[in-house]
Amino acid sequence: MPKEEKQATGKTAAEGYAAEEGAQAPSLLTSAALIGVGALIEPELLAGMAIGAGIVLASRWLPNIVGDLVRPIAKTAVKAGYAAVTATREMVAEVTEQVEDLMAEARAEQESAEHLH
Repeated sequence: MPKEEKQATGKTAAEGYAAEEGAQAPSLLTSAALIGVGALIEPELLAGMAIGAGIVLASRWLPNIVGDLVRPIAKTAVKAGYAAVTATREMVAEVTEQVEDLMAEARAEQESAEHLH
């Protein structure tokens, strides 16, 4: 079994993550306590505090959910754009070739007409 690499702090990634998770629990409890005290002092602010607490809780999981949802949509849009650009380039190349052929034919006809006169 490979030995875990140490981070700059001297902890493994798992130890650092566990420490980070543990650090959030007291701050979450502290926030909840402050919201509770604030609600006792100013009950009309309870709705705003609840919304704020929900945002704080959602901020932990929201980026992952949004990232997992937005990435496939963005990838599909990029693929569609790439396909459209490729089709447009092919169409422009074909039209350019046809215009060059017409110009060559017109030039040849004009030169042959000049030689006849």
